[in-house]
Amino acid sequence: MKKIALGLVMLTSLMIIGCGGGSSAAPDPSYNYTPALYSYDMLDSYDTDTAVSNAPLALNPYLYYGLFEVYWTANSLEDYRVRLSINDRPSLTDSVEIHNERCGAGLWCDQGGSLICEYGADLTLSCDTSADPVDISYLFYTIPEDLYLFLEICDIDSPYCEYDYYPVTME
Repeated sequence: MKKIALGLVMLTSLMIIGCGGGSSAAPDPSYNYTPALYSYDMLDSYDTDTAVSNAPLALNPYLYYGLFEVYWTANSLEDYRVRLSINDRPSLTDSVEIHNERCGAGLWCDQGGSLICEYGADLTLSCDTSADPVDISYLFYTIPEDLYLFLEICDIDSPYCEYDYYPVTME
C-alpha cells in the first residue's frame, strides 16, 4: 500500500511540474501600442528652425515661393495617422486640415517624416502630395495674422491622439 501511495504522489507531482507548476497564467506583456509624438519642428520662411531656435515663426508667400518645412519624430509599434492643421486659436477644435497621411513600418514616414508645404499669396496652404491647396482666408482678419499650426499623430485603432503646435505669423 505504501508503494501505491508513493507512486500516486510521484505521478501527481510529475503532472503538476509538467503543467508549469500549477500556474496557468501566461505572462502578460504590457506593450504600449499607441503612438507617441517625440518632436515636432518647422523651418519657416526666414530660416528659423524650431529645433535650434525659440525665435517667433513667420510664413511669407513671397520668400522661397512660400515654401516651409514641417518635420517630426514619433514612436509607434503600429501604423499611425499624421495630420497637419491650422487654426486662429491654440485649439484643435474647428482647425482646418491641411494634410493627412498614414505612417508606419514600410511607409515613407515610419518613425518620423517631413513635409514640404506651401503658403500661397491667395491665402492657401498645401503640403507634398495634397491634391489641392486649402483655402484658409476665412481665418484672417488682417494681414499679418497670428495663427497656430498643429501637428497631430493618432492611433489607427483607437481615438488616442497626441499633438503639438506653434504660433505662426502669416504675412
